[in-house]
Formats: sequence, C-alpha cells, structure tokens
Amino acid sequence: MPSIKNTLSAVAVAAGLAAAALGTGVAVAVADPPPPDMSVGEVPPPNAPPKTAEFWDGEPVVWTHMWGGRWGVWKNDQFITLSSNINTGGG
Repeated sequence: MPSIKNTLSAVAVAAGLAAAALGTGVAVAVADPPPPDMSVGEVPPPNAPPKTAEFWDGEPVVWTHMWGGRWGVWKNDQFITLSSNINTGGG
C-alpha cells in the first residue's frame, strides 16, 4: 500500500513535468529580424552626404538609417561606418 509520502512525491514530480511541458516559467526565445539586404542598402535621404566610394574592401558601399544615417559597408554581418551622422555630424 502506497504511503502518503510516496503519493505526494509522485504528485509533485507529475506537476513539475506538466509545468515544464507547458513552458511555465520558461523564457520564450524570439529571433531578431534578418539584416537588410547587404548589397542594396537603403535609399539615402536628400540631405545625405556624397557617397564616399562605390566599394570598400571588396564590399559595396550602402546607406543605412542606423546611428542617424550613414554610408558604410556590411562585412561579416557587421556594419562598418564610413561617414558621420548626418544629423549631428559626429561619430
């Protein structure tokens, strides 16, 4: 005959497994959106500075709105800036 202690232990284990199966207390992973098409970039605004070059280190120079808007290149999924912020003129 099962004892109360064994029954409570079994219920606790079952409740823990059910909670884990339902995801209770588990953070949901959300993927970041993919980076923009690295070879095209975005359309520069009318107040954008002149394009610094067509290519840099074998990669096309493109416009991005990041950091206030800049010219730069995508290299190894990282953006390397080649111009200053058009709003502040700073780095």
